[in-house]
Amino acid sequence: MKTVSLWLAGAMILPLLMVGTLFGQENETPWYKNVDIEIDAVGVLQGSPGMTRKDDSYRIDSATDATLVFDLKLTVPTSKSGKAFMQFKTANGSGIDRDIPNISLFNAATADNNFRLAKIWYEHVFGEKVRLRGGKIDLTTDFDNNAVANDEYDQFLSGGFVNNPVVEFPGYSNFGAMLWISPNEFFDIGVGFADGDPNWDGGDWDNVFKNPFSILELGMKPKIADRQGNYRIYGWHNDNGHERLLSSGIADDANYGFGLSADQEITKDVTLFARYGHQRGSVSQVEHAWSAGVGISGRFLRREQDTLGFAYGQAIVGKDFKSLDAETGIDSGSEHRMEIYYKIKANKYLSFSPNLQWAKNPNGDRGNNNIWAFGVRTYLNLSN
Repeated sequence: MKTVSLWLAGAMILPLLMVGTLFGQENETPWYKNVDIEIDAVGVLQGSPGMTRKDDSYRIDSATDATLVFDLKLTVPTSKSGKAFMQFKTANGSGIDRDIPNISLFNAATADNNFRLAKIWYEHVFGEKVRLRGGKIDLTTDFDNNAVANDEYDQFLSGGFVNNPVVEFPGYSNFGAMLWISPNEFFDIGVGFADGDPNWDGGDWDNVFKNPFSILELGMKPKIADRQGNYRIYGWHNDNGHERLLSSGIADDANYGFGLSADQEITKDVTLFARYGHQRGSVSQVEHAWSAGVGISGRFLRREQDTLGFAYGQAIVGKDFKSLDAETGIDSGSEHRMEIYYKIKANKYLSFSPNLQWAKNPNGDRGNNNIWAFGVRTYLNLSN
């Protein structure tokens, strides 16, 4: 598998390097006059009464935390078929997940506090049916997508509903490439590769082909009763070293799994979504995960730009991890998660989203009482 990933990465990145030499040949306008600028700023104020055990043996005190994330995105067309992209990111605050242990995260709209170049890549489209991207990329922008549950800035806030929690995507943005082929309007097939380093900042880029992450996805886009649907199935492999939970001497094992992501319009104002995923339970706490929910337009309140969202899901602890927990007296159980939000579109650029979340068996421990979290999110999006 490692050899296949290496050849795959080379086959995807080398054409980009060659195409990159053609930057600007089809466009004589100075590059700075063609730059598309986008600014995102999202702030979250979130509180929880804390976590207690059913046997009252301990209590985690209440937490009220604020987070702020700022993104600056620059897109530069380099030809009729190519573009370069850069994203700079900084943030403040870690959110209540730092204070209250849980699996699926109450606030996915966080980042590290350093100002950094989060992404930089070049993308080229060949004949409108083949799209190739390479550089410092984030695979979650294109894989495991969902029309209703895919954006912590504008949709569900919990990480368990933004992406599949049992797909072991590498760090936020790593060295890699992706190739998408769209033979017609009904099918897409994509393959992606990235350095398997799990570090938040994208790793150190040393030995980028040594322990790769790779993913293959097939997407289908049928219309049912003239309503758009999107159905995706994918398999992935992460060769970065993992330790077997019940065999401490084995510390260089791979992880792999598969997943499904679907969204389907039911009416003009109602879209359903669902996800499912599985990964190796021998190296992971959570072996299975599923989620489902709905996005509803605010048209029923005569506010077409507003959105009401509801989702429910489970992160199911694997039997190997349950065995480890049992040795320390912990009764493992699936973490249940519910979220409801209402996005109020104030104007073209600004929205506010009151948010309510609930978790049962937080951190996969039946001994922990349920947790409630209340919050509000402010999202500002500006573009030229």
